[in-house]
Amino acid sequence: MERCPVCRAMLNGADTCRRCRAELHKVHDVERQAQLLAGAAMYRLALDDTVAAGRLLRRAIALHATVELRALWQIVQSRA
Repeated sequence: MERCPVCRAMLNGADTCRRCRAELHKVHDVERQAQLLAGAAMYRLALDDTVAAGRLLRRAIALHATVELRALWQIVQSRA
């Protein structure tokens, strides 16, 4: 996360926003979960298991929808 979701201040990886003091450790945890799910999806995709990759990607996108995850989703959809 580059900006605070509350006040949009630039962040430098801290768990507390320097401007509004919002606690962001839970948000960082959710982002990490999405990254882990995306990694597992890419692994399943490499094994040509598009069904499992699709399920994992849907969960990752539900947690943290990034441009990269949406592009990977398009790849999975085209292979299905």
